[in-house]
Amino acid sequence: MDNLQYLYKKSLSRSNKNLEVIRKFFTTDQLQYLSYRSVSIIGTNGKTSTATVLNELLHAEGLKTCLFTSPHLVTLNERIQINKDLINNTDLEKYLSKIISFEKKHKITLGYFESLFLIAASYFIDNELDIFIVEAGIGGRLDTTSIISSRIVCLTNVSLDHTELLGNSIQEILLEKILISQKIDTFIVGSPEIHQKYENFIKDTLNIKNEQYILGFGSKDKNNSTNTNLKNFVRTNQDTAIAAAKKILQTNNLKNIKIPIDQIDNNLSYIKPSGRFQILNGEHNIKIIDGAHNPGGIEAFFNLFEDTYSMEEITKLNCYIGFNKNKDFKQMLDIIWSKKYVKIKVLEKDTFHNQLDPQSIETYFDSSSKQFKKATLQEFHITNEPSILLGSLYLVGEYIKEYK
Repeated sequence: MDNLQYLYKKSLSRSNKNLEVIRKFFTTDQLQYLSYRSVSIIGTNGKTSTATVLNELLHAEGLKTCLFTSPHLVTLNERIQINKDLINNTDLEKYLSKIISFEKKHKITLGYFESLFLIAASYFIDNELDIFIVEAGIGGRLDTTSIISSRIVCLTNVSLDHTELLGNSIQEILLEKILISQKIDTFIVGSPEIHQKYENFIKDTLNIKNEQYILGFGSKDKNNSTNTNLKNFVRTNQDTAIAAAKKILQTNNLKNIKIPIDQIDNNLSYIKPSGRFQILNGEHNIKIIDGAHNPGGIEAFFNLFEDTYSMEEITKLNCYIGFNKNKDFKQMLDIIWSKKYVKIKVLEKDTFHNQLDPQSIETYFDSSSKQFKKATLQEFHITNEPSILLGSLYLVGEYIKEYK
């Protein structure tokens, strides 16, 4: 079995329980190198979007970057980008050899996420890149990526998700996420709500001073007042990335940057990773795919949708849905139901990996006396009616693989 096949086999297991052991994969000097040259992106929603924008900004400035995100939609290479290119299979094979040797030495089997992260970090070190942009997995305190203790941490937002692992309240989940690093010099908060309610909690927990706590939301209008429209999470993610980029450039005291630090946000168009509010057919024939997979993400999607399109023109929007197992699908459905213009279509069983049995959704519909129709992914693909595909990144990835 070649190395890549070995890595694919790891994807069948969700185990990532080797936090203390994987620290030994790097020397003390290497961990220090990672700490000073990395930025960790934490939060419930918007991590990949924020990380992607930050990568674009730093690349435009001439910095050499490594971007680590998850999950992928089509190919695992998407999870590790060097500057703006996906890591190639040759490099994956090379670093997997090191991982296999490490496993044999310590008599362990590393998880899929752990292995991919170690590949990304090793590539970053060996090639002496400038900035390592790291999207955390679930949580922060016990997340694999916590071993690098990033000096700069960006929090996008916090909502109730993975409560079985992180806690049953916003504050409990927030605590788990912000403890991703023990060496934070700069903490950037991208959520107006979290800032308003938990600013002192964050500062006290992390023992950081006012100047180390940076607001990563709000753009300046013509009157220089701060716009914190909670609906516009697109702009909020972008602003958070801009704040991080400026801090990175200032901290590294770079002299040969291509764009002055105070001008890097001028005329910047929003950069979306695939599968996040991805418009397939243009404005006049609405067809959108989005991997929103928790209540906060679903609500943010519809806020953006209603900001983007005139509701006077939309009398019916078909919403093709499928959810992952162990998700709060009832609350997500409640949000979708509240949109009077939406007609729900439940995707058939075995449409994508880790899919919640549609029977659970149908039972909830029946108990709530709500109407729905059954559908297939092909029906979404061929329809000419305004339609969206929603509920899971796995679902969006399956659609891209099969039809795009």
